[in-house]
Amino acid sequence: MTLEAVPSPLPSATAAAVTELAHAAAQSDGVNPLSERTLLHLDGEHSGDVHVLAYEGEPGTIEVSGLQSARNLIGYGALAPDGSAELVVTPSARRQGTGTALLRMLLDHGGDRIRVWAHGRLPGSDELATRLGLEVTRELYFLRRTRAALPDPVWADGIDVRTFVEGQDDAAWLQVNARAFADHPEQGSWTAEDLAERLQQPWFDAAGFFLAVDAKSGDLAGFHWTKVEDGVGEVYVVGVSPDHQGGGLGKALTLQGLHYLQEDRGLDAVVLYVDGTNTAARRLYTSLGFTTAALDVQYAPSATL
Repeated sequence: MTLEAVPSPLPSATAAAVTELAHAAAQSDGVNPLSERTLLHLDGEHSGDVHVLAYEGEPGTIEVSGLQSARNLIGYGALAPDGSAELVVTPSARRQGTGTALLRMLLDHGGDRIRVWAHGRLPGSDELATRLGLEVTRELYFLRRTRAALPDPVWADGIDVRTFVEGQDDAAWLQVNARAFADHPEQGSWTAEDLAERLQQPWFDAAGFFLAVDAKSGDLAGFHWTKVEDGVGEVYVVGVSPDHQGGGLGKALTLQGLHYLQEDRGLDAVVLYVDGTNTAARRLYTSLGFTTAALDVQYAPSATL
């Protein structure tokens, strides 16, 4: 096995091979091993990103870039500038030390600030983390809801609802998103580039991006951005401005999006992710028929080390 740690950008052939590897792992495990952010950052230049590549055997065919041929890629790890990391090993190369080698290299580059995600908390994740001195510091619940009756959203007086207009609502959305998720390490740090990158994705549909607007001031009060990919709907992100929290706006926005996904798009399943510490949101989703389908955990270096 050969390991390489390289900066962004990845050669297109290597990025395609990582995507194929992640797809194979998802098919085998029933859970996506890499986050949306990591997959979006495989292509193009993203300052500060580190990609760790594991190849089978000794170095083989060398590309113009100096990297090995992507044909024998068996593992991949990603490290973001904020220290968040994740890794995946092709199913046929597991239990052979590949995951340990990838994680060791990620730890070498990330140091004490590293935070490693294990999506689905598959067998062996805790064992590997413990062996390398990591402990669980965060939980992210993956919830699923199947088709069932829904109550209608109830809107407070003075709230209008419309859909997102690209180029018009970008700045206001980014501002409210940052305020609504000020304590969220990923969502609250979105930049204009992060938003633009997602607006360009094939799944983006403004018809499923709902905005709640203060009718008097015109200010954005909250939003529900839905997503549909591979026949599954997602509560992509729901956010409410701190100025409008506590009045039921989050529930109304959630229901607006669920009606759209279930009735307008005709979908039988809707999924979402919610942080383990967000007990209010978890209670809301449970009351609307969501159940836990999987659990992602984040590991960090043990405070005792």
